[in-house]
Amino acid sequence: MTEPEHETTAPSLTTETSEPKLTSKQRRRSAGHDVQDAVPPNATTRAQPERMALALEHARICARIADDNRARDILLLDLREATPLVDFFVIATASSRRQSHAIASEIDQEMKQLKEYKLGIEGSEEGRWILIDYGDFVVHILSGEARAFYALEEIWGDAPRLEWQDIERPHPALADDRAAEPAPEDGPTPEAAPESLDA
Repeated sequence: MTEPEHETTAPSLTTETSEPKLTSKQRRRSAGHDVQDAVPPNATTRAQPERMALALEHARICARIADDNRARDILLLDLREATPLVDFFVIATASSRRQSHAIASEIDQEMKQLKEYKLGIEGSEEGRWILIDYGDFVVHILSGEARAFYALEEIWGDAPRLEWQDIERPHPALADDRAAEPAPEDGPTPEAAPESLDA
């Protein structure tokens, strides 16, 4: 017994392609900033000491930018002995979503001026944990709660902590505190209590 032949219809090949519909989150992401910079980075190996020195200097600049924007508990971790994936982590705590975005935006602008292009950025919508990946180093800007929960510095606890502060540059918070203090004057200050006359 022979089976009846079924007509098989090949899908029609048309030149029309329908545009995929974007979700509101995807539209916001595409309207805001690029997740990855347009200029593709060149892969470099760790055998190039000048590239590693440049990555370390750029990571220090990112830490200083976070400091200038009043981030707290800034760390620069050396991960070269811990993982083959990345050389340095910059970890900073921001007190608000707006502050997180300001730090990330300023870091992105400064790195582009230095011809250091990001591979990607994640978490900018939520602002709890913004991660900017530059290949050789990664910048993490976390809220206080996210930093306590994820505890990156404990996960990478064996990684040495590197100095990132410029000794000749004053810390912005300290400079502001000093500027708020009145200059010492000759003679008694108005807050001084008068001496007792009963003596």
